[in-house]
Amino acid sequence: MRKKTRFCAFLAALTMGLGILSGCTGAPASSAPAQAASVSAPASGAQAGKPDTSEAVTLTMYLIGDRPVDNDEVFAKINEKLKEEINATIDVKFMSWGEYEQKYPLIFASGEDWDIIYTADWCFYNAQATKQGFWEITQEALETYAPMTAGSMYPEAWEQAKVDGRVYMLPMNYKEITSYVYLVRGDLMDKYDIKSVASLDEAEAYMDAIVANEPTLIPLDVGSDYDKLFVFDRMWQKANWESEEKVTGVGSWQAMASVGELDDGAAVKGNFEQPEFQGVVERLKDWKDRGFWSKNAVVNTQNNTESFQAGKSALALCNVNTAKSIYAQMTAEHPEWDVRVFDAQEDVPPVLNSYLANGMSIFSKSRNPERALMALDYLRNDAEINNLFCYGIEGKHWEASGEHGLVSLPDSTNYAYDSNCNWGVRNDAYWRVVEGGIPNFEEMNEVWKENARSGRYQTFVFDDSNVKNEIAAITEIFNTDYKLLGLGFTDDPAGDIAKLKEKMAAAGAEKVYAEMQKQAQAFNKANGG
Repeated sequence: MRKKTRFCAFLAALTMGLGILSGCTGAPASSAPAQAASVSAPASGAQAGKPDTSEAVTLTMYLIGDRPVDNDEVFAKINEKLKEEINATIDVKFMSWGEYEQKYPLIFASGEDWDIIYTADWCFYNAQATKQGFWEITQEALETYAPMTAGSMYPEAWEQAKVDGRVYMLPMNYKEITSYVYLVRGDLMDKYDIKSVASLDEAEAYMDAIVANEPTLIPLDVGSDYDKLFVFDRMWQKANWESEEKVTGVGSWQAMASVGELDDGAAVKGNFEQPEFQGVVERLKDWKDRGFWSKNAVVNTQNNTESFQAGKSALALCNVNTAKSIYAQMTAEHPEWDVRVFDAQEDVPPVLNSYLANGMSIFSKSRNPERALMALDYLRNDAEINNLFCYGIEGKHWEASGEHGLVSLPDSTNYAYDSNCNWGVRNDAYWRVVEGGIPNFEEMNEVWKENARSGRYQTFVFDDSNVKNEIAAITEIFNTDYKLLGLGFTDDPAGDIAKLKEKMAAAGAEKVYAEMQKQAQAFNKANGG
């Protein structure tokens, strides 16, 4: 009965997400989210139920990635309207992909005055929510300061955002599939008679040809914290999907934890304890030894798509949204490359994301949390502001094509489509798809829509409040030993995995995984499992 219930829930979730990648927009829910645990009082000076905006404020917002060249110009227009509507402006700061993992936790304790930050289930949401790093967003606060969001947020998104019954994030209002693709130099494929690059084996053959014949190119130039584990992830997910227990990750990436989806006991183990782990590391070592990526990959701060765009490498691995944002630009700038896009999922179902895959939160020590919530309301729900944030200036960076399409203009190189960490304010109501983009996109999209799934632990949120010290210790190991193995930097895979296990044991991993297992069992019970 449990399996039937879970299967029906999966079908419902999949049906909900079918329009995601084809540019269809879902109708936002009209009901407000459920009542949260506590109530936030309206700002002083508010009259007739309306917030007081008499004092002008400047809000500081942190985003992840590299600052677009035209970011200030775009936000000047956003701020012009925010000033008019809520008497507030936004000052945007960026944490690069190479630094965000280290910098993100530090700014909460820095004493700096700031207000809004990008967050996600993979980007410190739970960790900061349980540390009181984020301001609680109650239903009353939502209705008072963000009425457009209160009327349009998907109810299930509100429920997913709860940590210990309280909400600390406005999740994206967007139904999303995450799928991965290879970007490949078609001219080089033809030169070396490579017919396809749609699997790990085919990618290996292509990169072998590059190593043998193109000494000025790095086959796959992985580097920044953002994509250091991309190749590992492809190999790891394929091996686990083919495993008997359908092993899947659980908790944050940094916890290095996994569990079998078919295991009702939810026995949590470190990835390094799973039988598939050593084989994956051995293949990564083989690829590294063949010269598929740089010997400096560990300290390289440029991500692999940037290197591909710059003509330094012959292959890039990225999610399809990233590929869509740069394909048209690369084709225009280097038509001679004949850039081609191949599905990198290799029969592994793409992920039907939770709404927590992208979101925005407010700093618990913000001096103006109510105004910050008002600003997020406009960033999410005002069509003009949302379009500016997501696509740049209409007529300069893009132009509309029908109700849900856009055409990138030459200046989009200075504010690329969907590339400036606008993901937390994505809204199905305004989402546009680039036209003239990836030629075989619809073909791949149909396969993804058919196979996409939500994992058993897709919405599981681990409360680490009882193991904070242990989590801090194993995060250090994740950023050093684990990432080295994930790039194949080992002369002795079995020996170095054994050393990793010893370090994790000393750091208290057993305590962390026992706590995670207890919570996963409670999660399964609450969800009919």
